[in-house]
Amino acid sequence: MKNRSLRAQRFVPALSCLSLAVVSVHAQTIEVNPMVVTASRMEQPLSDVLSSVSVITRADIDKSQAATLADLLQGEAGFEFGRTGGPGTTTSFFLRGQESKSVVVLVDGVRSQIDGNGSLTITDVPLAQIERVEVLRGNAGALYGESAIGGVINVITRSGKGEPRAYGSAKAGRYNSAGVDVGYGGQTNDTSFDLNAGYSDAAGFSAMDPSKNSRVNPDRDGYRNRFAGAKINQKIDGTLKVGFRANTKESLVGYDNGSAPDVNTDIHQFKIKTDVLGAYVQKTVTDQWLTKLDLTTANYSYETIKNGVTPTSGYYDGHQDGLRWSNEYELVPMAHLNFGVDASKEKFSQSSSYDMTRNLTGSFVGLTAKIDQWSIQGNLRRDELSMDRVASSVNNNKLYSSNNYLLGVGYQLSDRWRLTSTASTGFRAPSAAELYGWGGNPDLKPETHRSQEVGVVYSHANALMRLVYFQSRTHDAISYDSNWINANVGEVRNKGYELTARSQFMGNTIKGTVVLQDPWNVTGNYLPGRRAKQYGSIDVSRWIEAYEVGTKVVASGERADFNMSQSPMLSGYTTVALYASRKIDTDWTGRVRLENAFNQQYELAGGYKTPGRGIYLTLQYSPK
Repeated sequence: MKNRSLRAQRFVPALSCLSLAVVSVHAQTIEVNPMVVTASRMEQPLSDVLSSVSVITRADIDKSQAATLADLLQGEAGFEFGRTGGPGTTTSFFLRGQESKSVVVLVDGVRSQIDGNGSLTITDVPLAQIERVEVLRGNAGALYGESAIGGVINVITRSGKGEPRAYGSAKAGRYNSAGVDVGYGGQTNDTSFDLNAGYSDAAGFSAMDPSKNSRVNPDRDGYRNRFAGAKINQKIDGTLKVGFRANTKESLVGYDNGSAPDVNTDIHQFKIKTDVLGAYVQKTVTDQWLTKLDLTTANYSYETIKNGVTPTSGYYDGHQDGLRWSNEYELVPMAHLNFGVDASKEKFSQSSSYDMTRNLTGSFVGLTAKIDQWSIQGNLRRDELSMDRVASSVNNNKLYSSNNYLLGVGYQLSDRWRLTSTASTGFRAPSAAELYGWGGNPDLKPETHRSQEVGVVYSHANALMRLVYFQSRTHDAISYDSNWINANVGEVRNKGYELTARSQFMGNTIKGTVVLQDPWNVTGNYLPGRRAKQYGSIDVSRWIEAYEVGTKVVASGERADFNMSQSPMLSGYTTVALYASRKIDTDWTGRVRLENAFNQQYELAGGYKTPGRGIYLTLQYSPK
């Protein structure tokens, strides 16, 4: 109890600072109300959306000097993550307290690939390729289908604007980390494009703590990443537009196993390679009707390597073909309809366990409307999912279907204040590994999910604040039982409050979040793994003559390490980063960041280390 009290005391100061910052928010000149598309599949000002959304801009990305997408999102309301070592190691995303398999990542609005475990394959998308990120918190199953019950992370990649020009950056820092990215993009007549490539390397540190496990190799577990991308859009005429995109990424990451029969000289690595190709056609059919067809094909491979050798059971791969047909139709100037179809065909293989295909078709329709002070959103979706396993010439077929809805209402109390409310349902089907992998159970049923939230939004000039109360319940939740077999273990619920605010006050740019939640496995009577009951962040910066200086504080309470009763607990932590930048001239900017300034020792997964204090430098070329 004494240790818990001390951890709570460390968390309270960060929340108190954030509370003071929120109280002092006033309107100035910062843009805090950008257009977003993720909340309803149609463009809306951020202050108008009924669900809870955060936006991370390109300027935020540059200022953060973050190593990965997880580091960029750390401290955002609704977002938590676990990681088995430094940047590049296995990373799990959690949204609104849901399981890591209950999150959807979109890239330019197209659903990204998962692996046979149901885990995301794009948790490490290169930040140099990103223009902005939208984080939709809460159940979005009626918009994006299966597994979207925790929320959606929509990554929008760079697309050329203005006169074609080069851009890039060079980075260096602790753990012998270094990286370079270059790009060239812009618009020429009716063609816009962006081309980019880069690499990042780090010698790293021992992913696991050798003092806690005698089998751990205390060597450095390094990281190497190579990527390239291209995006081209061509306007054919005033009503027709076509586009093409391609991305490739390969990473080699050192990690620690630490389990029998490992010895402390074993060297573990995994290699991940992803390739994505996509194309689209967009047509303005009438003044009221816009239609778009997207096609995507993606390949994924994951290879575990021990002492330079890949064992028979250490190779996984997957292939995905996706189609999205989406439409926007203006019924009247204040009422818009969206409808369409999402379809994907996926194949997973694991060299010693299973080969599986997974076919998903979802049809959807949504309406957004404004009537005087009222805002209305309604979405309906039906998903049909088939999963086929071929093993020993015996076919095993699973068929699932689910109908889901989202209903939302908003009321404008005044020019500055607005009330919001949503209710929604969603589902998650069992993954290939949960059905047929280690501990698999072919009799699993899909999880079903219900959620509600109410909120109040304050929006005035350059200030935007949102306070939300949410609650959710998952039935037939899938997890390991006492015999380590996947089973529908019962009910899991979460409820709590989220506060987000961004503004400028007396020359200070302020961004802050606070989350107070209560995730709980009702049936098993335990706290779900790696999700805290309280966490938040505050980021404050200002210009002092030619320098922009700032600090970011991220705080989290204690978390269970595993999804089980009597799980070991991970201690709460608070990290502080200090940063500064200076425009060298109109094209060049120098940046420096002192990460984890007080060298906080903490864990995101039990027994695994996290980066200590370090200085990171960036030289950025970005002509205007």
